[in-house]
Amino acid sequence: MKFVVTGSTGFIGREVVSRLLKQGHYVYCVCRPNSPKVAVLPKDANLSIVEATMADYSTLADKIPNADVLINMAWDGITREGRDFTDVQRDNITYALQTMDAAKAMGCKVFVETGSQAEYGIVNDVINEDTPCNPFSDYGKAKLALKEVASKHAEEIGIKYLHLRIFSVYGENDHPWAMISSCTSKMLNNEDVELSACQQQWNFLYVKDCAKQITLLSEWAYCNMETNHEVYNLASEDTRLLKSYIEEMYSLTGSSSQLLYGKVVPKNLVSLNPDITKLRNAIGFVADYSFAQGYQNVINRYKNG
Repeated sequence: MKFVVTGSTGFIGREVVSRLLKQGHYVYCVCRPNSPKVAVLPKDANLSIVEATMADYSTLADKIPNADVLINMAWDGITREGRDFTDVQRDNITYALQTMDAAKAMGCKVFVETGSQAEYGIVNDVINEDTPCNPFSDYGKAKLALKEVASKHAEEIGIKYLHLRIFSVYGENDHPWAMISSCTSKMLNNEDVELSACQQQWNFLYVKDCAKQITLLSEWAYCNMETNHEVYNLASEDTRLLKSYIEEMYSLTGSSSQLLYGKVVPKNLVSLNPDITKLRNAIGFVADYSFAQGYQNVINRYKNG
């Protein structure tokens, strides 16, 4: 199969590309012009680089003659500072719809959009795909708004739409300000770690498992075209108190840091307790890595540079 991946050099995107290539697919990686991040992508005869800004995604069909599935992972304002820029999020929705039109023009049967747990907002119970969404951030509101308009647009133009709500993903190449990255750096340097009370439920998914879930769902959707669009939660089976994760990290790093619980008081206390029954039923897979296995890879990356 031929895949198009936008956001291909991102934290999750590069793992999706690697997974697709290992499965024998041909991959068109859409990257910003002259992006130095292209260097993170594998060197492979089945990989082609396509340069385009998000504003130019509407012309992708002029550069890619034909493809089967487009996985759209590009999104401006993914840093903490950019998540509440309303105009940026509005543009993201426009670009995504234009990308869907381009996917249809190049012959794609499936359009895959990466959503977010932020669409649900604050939910203290188990979260399944039918849980009412009440996002509080502009980022979550935009992802939810995209899901609503994109599913309708997909039906109008005749393309299958998958909306994948990704929960909390960790791995070696995550942003330095992400919770696991920042805590790991401090723990390995035996620095004080300021934390919330960490009494909410949480769920971590290793990035390679997330990439496998995305690619398997994409392949499944291509081979099962009877439905118009679907929403899936992407997470692991390991839901527990966030404090339990922190204590496991502390043990695995061999740290002597002081863990200062309650020092940070979040404005919005999010709890993550996802139901992944629908995911498991579709692809028969959840994860290859335990949290300890994935986190050891994070530790090794920090230690080895």
